[in-house]
Amino acid sequence: MRDNSRGPLRALALLVGSCAALGSLALVPATASAAPVPNTASPSIIGGSTAQNPGYIARFNGHANGYTFFCTSTLISARWVLTAKHCMHDNNGDVLTDIDLYIGSNSASGGVHAKAANSYLDPSGDLALIELDTDGGSTFAKLASSSSDAKRGDRATVYGWGATQSTDEGHHQSPVLKKATVTVSNTNTTDNDGGPAISASTPNGAVAGGDSGGPMVDNGVQVGVCSTSDRSSTTTYGSVAAGRDWIRQTSGV
Repeated sequence: MRDNSRGPLRALALLVGSCAALGSLALVPATASAAPVPNTASPSIIGGSTAQNPGYIARFNGHANGYTFFCTSTLISARWVLTAKHCMHDNNGDVLTDIDLYIGSNSASGGVHAKAANSYLDPSGDLALIELDTDGGSTFAKLASSSSDAKRGDRATVYGWGATQSTDEGHHQSPVLKKATVTVSNTNTTDNDGGPAISASTPNGAVAGGDSGGPMVDNGVQVGVCSTSDRSSTTTYGSVAAGRDWIRQTSGV
């Protein structure tokens, strides 16, 4: 059963014309007020610190129905990106088909720009894969190969461009990549989609809207994909190890 006290971590902005953003708003299932879009999820890092991009972290901007949906993601090979499944749906529940990704920069709009050519949703958890229309770079996330890559008590790093405060999240998306240190508290929990997940406490930076899809990195290995957060003390990441066979079968990575 999903704990609805944890909100997924996607953020949305209403577009005016073709590029100007106005009236941005964070989407948090079951807790959002005045939200025109139901059943969405989002986290950014509240607190934490500015990060250097290791070269594979990407900003995700999905467009549909006059809105842009913001998430974080990782480049896992030249043409493949890993993110959260809940990032892939628009405000009508349809799978997004117009997605821009900005890869490898500390800026939310810098780095290599690529478009999504195809997308694939994990049937067993809150994971998704995006196939790019061009090479996204040459530095890739190292993916967990077994559940032992993350252990209870490990100190890991989480990254994202999400909200910097827990209220009015859509108006407070970070323009620069941020990071926080978390402590793994449970390696046998569930994500926003009911799939296998890792939870962690967030003593120096809470995950928030816009951080969805971003990585949890433990000893240089991406062990999780950001799924939910209570915006203060705990966060949950879909397990990369649990989804490893699906990732390999879908992308060849």
